[in-house]
Amino acid sequence: MFTISEYYDRDRQTFYKTIQSVRENDMDMTGWLDYFITGLETQMIEVKARGERVIRRDVMTQKHGLNERQGKAIEFLLAHGELTIKNFEELCPEVNRRSLQRDLKSFLEKGLIKEAGAGPTDPTRHYVLS
Repeated sequence: MFTISEYYDRDRQTFYKTIQSVRENDMDMTGWLDYFITGLETQMIEVKARGERVIRRDVMTQKHGLNERQGKAIEFLLAHGELTIKNFEELCPEVNRRSLQRDLKSFLEKGLIKEAGAGPTDPTRHYVLS
């Protein structure tokens, strides 16, 4: 579910300033309505993007028989465009690094992701969706 308050919470100063402008402009709500509609539009775009990512993750998870932690990795990739082993460890702190590396290897073998970076020991190595 989306909440319009997420938009307002990002910049409380502008929120209160816009409300105050109604009083300062003889109760003309044009500025407030413009701000409100912009917030609504922004939130709807974000909700649509989140929904599309969740659906895509679920489809990939089912199609390729991925487990919950692998689904988390796919969701992260969809949201951020890339994933490092460090990101994966932060998503799944209870899982040892070797298991996460096996998950990444499985993704590579299934063609879900591709590796970016100079080589296996490159500290900038990361993964992107194929």
